[in-house]
Amino acid sequence: MQPPAELRLGRTPLLSIETESGRWGIPSSAVASVEQPSPALAATTLHLLTLLGVETPSEAPERARVLVLQVGAERVPLLVRGALTLLDAPATDLWPLPAAVQIAMPLVSHLAVVDGKPALFVVSPERLLQAARAAHLDLPSHDSARGSSC
Repeated sequence: MQPPAELRLGRTPLLSIETESGRWGIPSSAVASVEQPSPALAATTLHLLTLLGVETPSEAPERARVLVLQVGAERVPLLVRGALTLLDAPATDLWPLPAAVQIAMPLVSHLAVVDGKPALFVVSPERLLQAARAAHLDLPSHDSARGSSC
C-alpha cells in the first residue's frame, strides 16, 4: 500500500544505476521503459557512461539494458549496464552541484545524499537529450508497449 499523496510530497523517486564506475540516478518519472537490448537497438543507442565521459569498464553484457527516457515529446534510448534499483529520495537530499563541478560534469544536475552520505550523481534527462542531439543521434521511435515500464 502506498502512503497518501500528501506524505509523498517533496520526494523524488530515482532509478539508480550501479556500475563498476560508480552510482548514477535518473528521475524515474522520465523513464518510459526498460528494455532488453536487441542488436538493432544497441547499434543506434548511446551508452550512458560514454555520454557522461566516464570510462566504460567491462561490465557483464547480460546486465545491459536500454533505458528509454521520455523527455517532453521525445524519447531517448540509452544503453546502461549494472544493477537497477529504485530509490525514493527526499527533495532535501538532492543537492545542486556547485558551478565548478557542473562545468566538469555538465549532464549531472544534483548529488543525492542517502543517510547523510553522498550516494549518487543525478543525471538530468533534459541534458541527456541535448547531448544525444549534439552527438547527431537519430533518435528512433519506440513502441511504448515494448519492455517493462518503471
